[in-house]
Amino acid sequence: MTPALRATYRLQFHRGFTFADAEALVPYLVDLGISHLYASPITMAVPGSTHGYDVADPTRINPELGGEEGFERLARRLGEHGMGVLLDIVPNHMAASGHNPFWLDMLEHGPASPSARLFDVAWDKGQLLLPVLGDPLRASIEAGTLTLRADPPAERIWLVYADHRFPLRPESVAHLCAAAGVQELAGLDGDARTRLDDVLAKADIASLVDSQHWRLAWWRTAAHDLNYRRFFNITDLAGVRIEEPEAFELIHRLPLDLLRRGLIHGLRIDHIDGLADPAGYCARLRAAVGPDIPLLVEKILEPREALRDWPIDGTTGYERLNDINGLFLDAEAYGAFEEDLRSRHLLTGTPAARLAAAKRQVLDTSLNAEVDALTALARDGLDADIRAGDLTEPAIRQAVVALIVHCPVYRSYALASTHDARDEAIWQAIGDAIGASEDPLTQAAAGVLLDRLRQPRLDSDRAFRLRFQQLSGPAMAKGFEDTELYRYPVLLSVNEVGGSVQHPACTIEDIHAVNVARGATRAADLIPLATHDTKRGPGTRARLTSLSFQPERWLRFLDDTREPCAELAQRHEGAMQPDALDQLMILQMLVSAWPINEERVAAGLTKALREAKRHTNWETPDEGYEAASLAFAAAILNGAEAAPLRDEIGHLLAALAPAERVVGLCQIVLQHTLPGTPDIYQGTEFPDYSLMDPDNRRPVDWAARRAAVAGSGEVGTGDRETFDLIRALLGLRRREPALVEGGYAPLSLPASPWRWFGFERGAGDSLVRVVVPTRVPPEARTNAPPFPVEAREPGLWHDLPVGRRDATDPPRPFLILTRARR
Repeated sequence: MTPALRATYRLQFHRGFTFADAEALVPYLVDLGISHLYASPITMAVPGSTHGYDVADPTRINPELGGEEGFERLARRLGEHGMGVLLDIVPNHMAASGHNPFWLDMLEHGPASPSARLFDVAWDKGQLLLPVLGDPLRASIEAGTLTLRADPPAERIWLVYADHRFPLRPESVAHLCAAAGVQELAGLDGDARTRLDDVLAKADIASLVDSQHWRLAWWRTAAHDLNYRRFFNITDLAGVRIEEPEAFELIHRLPLDLLRRGLIHGLRIDHIDGLADPAGYCARLRAAVGPDIPLLVEKILEPREALRDWPIDGTTGYERLNDINGLFLDAEAYGAFEEDLRSRHLLTGTPAARLAAAKRQVLDTSLNAEVDALTALARDGLDADIRAGDLTEPAIRQAVVALIVHCPVYRSYALASTHDARDEAIWQAIGDAIGASEDPLTQAAAGVLLDRLRQPRLDSDRAFRLRFQQLSGPAMAKGFEDTELYRYPVLLSVNEVGGSVQHPACTIEDIHAVNVARGATRAADLIPLATHDTKRGPGTRARLTSLSFQPERWLRFLDDTREPCAELAQRHEGAMQPDALDQLMILQMLVSAWPINEERVAAGLTKALREAKRHTNWETPDEGYEAASLAFAAAILNGAEAAPLRDEIGHLLAALAPAERVVGLCQIVLQHTLPGTPDIYQGTEFPDYSLMDPDNRRPVDWAARRAAVAGSGEVGTGDRETFDLIRALLGLRRREPALVEGGYAPLSLPASPWRWFGFERGAGDSLVRVVVPTRVPPEARTNAPPFPVEAREPGLWHDLPVGRRDATDPPRPFLILTRARR
């Protein structure tokens, strides 16, 4: 029997947290009120993987996690308590690694290998390029870093580089064996092995490499020359052709078997937008799993973009997270923060223009090879158009870049020869944006390519259409989430996966409209406040968002600390390091997670600076700028000269605390009561002030959480309040069908400085009413909102009990009411 999806709890498995560790947590998860353990990928990954998305063998459960036996034991233990497993699977890519037997088979046998059908490789471009060397190939050979090693048990000869190994093709192995007077590798005796080793030591490495199905290259060439599809710009994750029946069967063999055996009960699909045909994939997967198995896809929707009508149960919920945050964000305050930066010339350009520039930058650098490949497809068959329109070869490439840069969403979903009105609308928006911002020659070339998108005539046109859609998503992810969001520190709580700096706030009416529709369809997709990929934890985000309730206080803090911060910065060739914009980003990082140690800040700040690509980046880091920035942050944390600045931070946080508490608790309330399924990321049932990964993947203090379940007095007041609320809400979801399958009706509440948001959900005789404030007026001395009398109707509704309370506990900033049963 499949457990009903009521609440999920995400666990990140790795060799430091195994199935046995999760099994020990089952009683805790039961007491908490979870229905499904939401598991990160469990298949064989590259040894030591901390996340599991670098899949090495999709047909086997990772022995580092406990293997098949360990997973079966965990699943059975969950089943004994009526709990299920929602499993994360990865259909888009596998590890391009010597630990992947399918990848190795393709390297050994080339396009003739059965495994070659699994991977998205352009064999017509020649040898498979492997950009893994720390230096150019010739320099690596001359330095002696490439060696040959016989492996008789595997019947292979490897070319070895550092911890990489690459199998020689059978013809090369036979030639080397013949030179050593060896018939075959298996069962070599000592003398034959000595002769073979001598031959290998004297072999011409350069000639051998030239004769393989693969070609080694300097890692820096990956941005310019690559002939396989990868995950974003990660060269050691190779794209899978999941549209091929053999690939679909291989990737899903294990999860389908686990479903049939009743060991898992739902699937989360990683990076659905990477696939050539997401709609067809979802249809095929639905047919394979049946109608009742939850299917949830990782899909980032832009504001006002609707999920396509695929046969799935929805998304993993980034749009829900941003809607909830946007409901509490004051749009006028955000505008004031943005204007302050513009008045000081720290921000220029519109958000749309800035995003276009960021996307163009990543396309011209880390995704340059993908642009070249797409341009080659676009160029095919255009001779007549080029002559007729006086177009140029560079203009075709510029037009390809422009199409991607101005794509307003992650991607369209046209098939090779068909599309619908929604795809047409996306292409029209691209054309309009190009017409408004690009030069006439690029516009003309883009017009030709848009015509080919709309009406493909050649095979290359159809391939261009599909490849364009597979590249527009990575460009958006790398340009927006991994570049612009680190450059635009107006208020960092808005800078989230799936967020929008153009539409940061949500109106009450908008949220009601969305949830009326979701309630009518009994939406069951996920509602997270944190995931393994979010850039901030729930507490971090709530604290920053509450700054918008006191905009004058925040702007005054920035004014008061500007000079002390400038004095802490270093000077290099007349310029401040970090510059004023990065100082603001660092201040928000520190304020959001305060108190925080230097190690966590250093990791988060280094990542933020490199992702922003303003002064440093991952490929060519500016060590001087990074060191100055880390020293700046460290001085604020610990330096004697920054003591007054730390006092200012303390005063700010004290003033912010009441509003921060309201936002944090009320967002949790909405996560658990709006239509959908609350998804709790590991450890966030306590207040969580994490930064981006890897900070949000730190070990969880499970002993403290078990103590909270047991009612131990060792749990801190803030931890206890958050934990008790989540536990009470999960218990309410277990008792009240209204919260799992009920509709949604907005409540009409009077105008108030507290900006009430309320709704009622019902199913049969189960009725739940929720009212929260979405603002905390600056004049409010406590966070005890004067709830409107219309919300309660005394005698008809009962307050939800939340933990043990006494007279010293602060008042609750929310109403959660259940209707008396008749």
